[in-house]
Amino acid sequence: MAICGTYYRTSIRRVRRNFRDDVNREMAKSRLETDTESLEWINSFLVKFWPIYAPVLCDTIINSVDQVLSTSTPAFLDSLCMKTFILGSKPPRMEHVKTYPKAEDDTVLMDWKFSFTPNDTMDLTARQLKTKINPKVVLEVRIGKAMISKGLDVIVENFAFSGLMRVKVKLQIPFPHIEKVEICFLGRPDIDYVCKPLGGDTLGFDINFVPGLESFIKEQIHGNLQPMMYEPNVFPIEIAKMLAGNPVDQAIGVLAVTIHGAQGLKNSDKFAGTPDPYATVSLDSRTPLGKTKIIKENANPRWNETMYIIITSFTNALTFQLYDYNEYRKDKELGTATFALDQVEQVAEHENLQLEVMANGKARGVVQADVRFFPVLEGTKLADGTLEPPPESNAGIARFTVEQAKDLDGTKSLIGQLNPYAVLLLNGKEVHVTHKLKRTNNPIWDNGSKEVLITDRKAARLGLVIKDNRDIAGDPILGTYQIKVDDMIQMMDKGQEWYHLAGAKTGRAKLTLQWKPVALKGVMGGSGGYVKPIGVMRLHFQNARDLRNVETMGKSDPYVRVLLSSIEKGRTVTFQNNLNPDWDEVIYVPLHSPREKLTLEVMDQENLGKDRSLGHTELSAAEYIQEAESGEYAAHDQKRLMSEPLRIKGRATPKGRLNFSAAFYPTLNVADPEEEADEEQTAKDMPEKLLLDGSRKSIDNVSRKSTERDPVQAANEKQDQLGKIDSKLAKQLANGEKEQEEGIVGSRPIPKLHLRPEELVQYESGLIIFKLVEGNLAYSNVYIEVLMDDMAFPSFISSKARSRHTQFNETGEAFVRELDVSKITLRIKEKQDKKGDEHVDHTIAKLAGNTLDTLQRCLYKPTELVLKGSEGAMSRITVSLKYLPVKMQLDPSESINNMGNIRVDVLDAADLPAADRNGFSDPYCKFELDGKEVYKTKIQKKTLHPAWNESFECPVKSRTAADFKVKVMDWDFGDKADFLGEAAINLELLDPFQPQEITLGLDGKSGVIRLRLLFKPGYVTRSRQGSSTFSGTFAATPGKIVGAPVKGVGMVGGGVVKGASFLRHGFKGKKTSPGGSDGFVEPEELTNGDPMGTPQRAAPSIDEIPSTPQTPLHGRSRSFDAASIASAMGGTPGKAEAGTASFTILSASGYPFSANVRVHIKQISPKGAKDVHKTKAIKSPSGVVQWEHETFRVNCKADTQFQVQVRDHAMFGSGDDLGEALFFMDDSAMGGEKVVKAGNGSIMLRTSFQPMDAGAIRSSPKAAGGARRSFLSKKDPSHRVVN
Repeated sequence: MAICGTYYRTSIRRVRRNFRDDVNREMAKSRLETDTESLEWINSFLVKFWPIYAPVLCDTIINSVDQVLSTSTPAFLDSLCMKTFILGSKPPRMEHVKTYPKAEDDTVLMDWKFSFTPNDTMDLTARQLKTKINPKVVLEVRIGKAMISKGLDVIVENFAFSGLMRVKVKLQIPFPHIEKVEICFLGRPDIDYVCKPLGGDTLGFDINFVPGLESFIKEQIHGNLQPMMYEPNVFPIEIAKMLAGNPVDQAIGVLAVTIHGAQGLKNSDKFAGTPDPYATVSLDSRTPLGKTKIIKENANPRWNETMYIIITSFTNALTFQLYDYNEYRKDKELGTATFALDQVEQVAEHENLQLEVMANGKARGVVQADVRFFPVLEGTKLADGTLEPPPESNAGIARFTVEQAKDLDGTKSLIGQLNPYAVLLLNGKEVHVTHKLKRTNNPIWDNGSKEVLITDRKAARLGLVIKDNRDIAGDPILGTYQIKVDDMIQMMDKGQEWYHLAGAKTGRAKLTLQWKPVALKGVMGGSGGYVKPIGVMRLHFQNARDLRNVETMGKSDPYVRVLLSSIEKGRTVTFQNNLNPDWDEVIYVPLHSPREKLTLEVMDQENLGKDRSLGHTELSAAEYIQEAESGEYAAHDQKRLMSEPLRIKGRATPKGRLNFSAAFYPTLNVADPEEEADEEQTAKDMPEKLLLDGSRKSIDNVSRKSTERDPVQAANEKQDQLGKIDSKLAKQLANGEKEQEEGIVGSRPIPKLHLRPEELVQYESGLIIFKLVEGNLAYSNVYIEVLMDDMAFPSFISSKARSRHTQFNETGEAFVRELDVSKITLRIKEKQDKKGDEHVDHTIAKLAGNTLDTLQRCLYKPTELVLKGSEGAMSRITVSLKYLPVKMQLDPSESINNMGNIRVDVLDAADLPAADRNGFSDPYCKFELDGKEVYKTKIQKKTLHPAWNESFECPVKSRTAADFKVKVMDWDFGDKADFLGEAAINLELLDPFQPQEITLGLDGKSGVIRLRLLFKPGYVTRSRQGSSTFSGTFAATPGKIVGAPVKGVGMVGGGVVKGASFLRHGFKGKKTSPGGSDGFVEPEELTNGDPMGTPQRAAPSIDEIPSTPQTPLHGRSRSFDAASIASAMGGTPGKAEAGTASFTILSASGYPFSANVRVHIKQISPKGAKDVHKTKAIKSPSGVVQWEHETFRVNCKADTQFQVQVRDHAMFGSGDDLGEALFFMDDSAMGGEKVVKAGNGSIMLRTSFQPMDAGAIRSSPKAAGGARRSFLSKKDPSHRVVN
């Protein structure tokens, strides 16, 4: 019973409490809908807070209103000034508030009743009455001029205000969670005041006593406020946009508008004759932003002028207005053509536009124009919300602002007060004039901002001229300031805003600069926004561990890419099907500012679709870039190994780690002859004609003198001279800048290094800067790529050349490790290869050569290079090169002497252990490089002292890191081979180009093996891992070595001459698949001329690229009607090189299961086809046939063609033919695998070619008497090796 009683009492108590709460809640809701709430807590707070805040608020209002009044003063008045603004000691009062709870879920709706009645003293205490201050506003109106003037006070006091205001708050989910606030008055508010326009406080008369005047003034007030904020009109406050930090008037990009001309312009006046047309460009037919020259009496004018227009929105329309110039009357409008800017938001480039010119609804001609949009470059937003800095660019939009000035020199005015205004200059030309204020020595300009396009930031100068407005006499200068854009950006980073004016006793101005980079390409002379690097960041990517697996089947295919401001600057090769890749690659990334950040991102390569991110980590350049006291940057060479976790945006837990090291090496301060010449020319061509003042008298004088010659020419000259300043002011600005330079720079200038072509070889490592000027191409819709040394991916890719004649004006850079042996390749491609697939080549023309020779002849000189493609198509590209040495010591592991081609002669072995019952073995050798088999010899039967006398070559990417082994095995029929012993081969002990015979002891029971090794340095381009091959830089054949001078001039890796050096002749052949040019420029044929003058023209010494019969894995070039390798050595011209071809038939697939597959190889000659080898006949139930030891050799020439025939072998008869195909062998000594399609199946074989004189090793004439020395050996000038 007690338990039941307790339960009953507890339940009843809960029910009563819940019922009471529900009733109170419902009653509160009903009161919200019908009643109002008191706000006495706010009123109590305002009583204490108002005496503190009211004086500050009044001062702020005076400062703001004064600037508006100063710029709005009528001409018949000297000035308007607010002398006093007092709100009084009694605060405003909130009477009540009413809330509407049934509004929409994302809306808060309230009605606020408020009043401001300072003269209502009923609620004031005796102390408050004693200290009460009445509200008062005094406006001074000054009549007259200067010293002969009188100020009259207009007084407004005892004002009161009350009303009911509706407030609507619109909510949103993103920050700041309030989209906008809308306010309006419910009914007319009550307004009362006392106005005394004359007599002041003593004799003032309230004009409201004049009958009818009070109601008239109130009606005027209500008439102005009603359309703004009387219901149903609302006054919106966009909270979200105000806090977003993106003002609607700020630039989003630049339009490059090229007006080529017009056709069929018609004048509406039939008696007006042929028009003198010119065109203006504007946005929505507002103020003209650009104007072409006037063409005299031509209805089909050609202007070919480009204008740059800064836009702030895509909602505008670009307007082309055409006029007929008239000397005496107003120019007559011929018509208007429009272009909607929302089109460039989707497609940035619109070429060859034909815009119809309309006037009064009738067609009046056509305007021909190009419109290109270049957006403002912005930094990417990281996962944590931080914003990366935008990429550095030499071109961009500068928002230059003069906010205010203080302590201007009032002694230059008779009354001690000035009428100041500011003029903003860019490179000595006026770009903006502020409002002209009245009677103030501390002006604040509300329109002191101007956004201007700067195409060359390092040479641009911003200027400020503050003048005193004089209506009658010329405006005297109160002070000037001029500064370089780069210096001002540096000052802004340090937080400096105030700058002391030059040429004045006192005065300082508050200046700000906002820089927005823009990448201008292809439409302007100059660098296209390029900024000179300050150094390079060396990133050594060793490996990654425990990567994220994003594949449904198999594993990820990872590679690392380096991003700078979301732009890919370098990447490693791909490791297929591997979550623990070992890249061991070094990538050099040029840096342009310590503010930059690098993103190291591991990606999963996809054959279809976009690559997927496996995680990234950030690297700040500021951690490695330190500025020394001299102003130069110091090297950071610690190379500390770092292991950073990889994070993906949106996932908190990292997965996988990237192991790498980083180092920074600065560039030397190299003098640029182009920049020095521009500075000297600018100093000589200082403007000397025009004055920057209100009258513009000098412009009128020039115009009057010019009209005596030709009115059209005079108008064009007048247009050119607008905005320029006179020589006196320019000199004053320059002198002021010279005085201020020491305070801005803060350090001694860094001495510049003047490089001459013959001095380049002294600087081994550096950055080569190439400027792609223009191209006259044989193809359209192609890309220009620059490839360096052993890089698998290009260092620079141009924008798409949509037409055959393209003005690129693009600048790129690439790092050169060893200048004296470096190779540079310029190629034209139809498509970009972003996957690094060596089996698919879209190159249609290519030019390759020594970097040093090319640099010496193109240094600071625009030089025309000629590329010949298929069918003799000729392309000409104009380039100019520069070189910035880098202060670093190259790591020996990155030297060309650490990579190249190793030739192994397998001679013999002795005292091998017996593995068979007969007391002998059947030995053969297997050679493994880094765990992969690269060669296997033939089997020597029944011997313990075999003599193989075989040779092979294979590429070595790093001698110091190579794991090279030889294993001796015993072959057993039908059983697994027995291990007889192995030995490690140390490649570090080899000297380049010196054959060395070694005897290695086997680690088995007994035995030694004798080898002869020859290491030939050369660049080895790494390819996608997952196969056993590397790909050459200049050919599609896997395993080619490029750049090693083996046999003499131009000799590369046993016959690979294409891409090795500049040759007078190339190879050409029949084209059966997309090919290109492997031709070369002969440096000696590059004519010397004026280094800064017209482009130098190279002789057309580039032959077309030999095209190859397309096979899935091999591209082959056949020599035809051109100098061969032998001719480069002094042999007989026109004949292919003789030697020995080696073939190994590996497997066949795709043929019927029942077929007894046999492969026949035939050599094609003018006399017919000769059968040189046939394999064993093998039947495989799986459909894949594999052969062992099907190797043979054929004496032939390098361009010999072979035929493969596949037959179903029969015991009796010839059998059925399964397919046949023609192919060329691989023309390099190290060889490569290829797949030949024959019938319904395919044959895989390995081929190589050994020239007859491969044993003769001669040094390159580039060396000073010998081959390039090893990084492990001493230099021997007389070092040569000849058989």
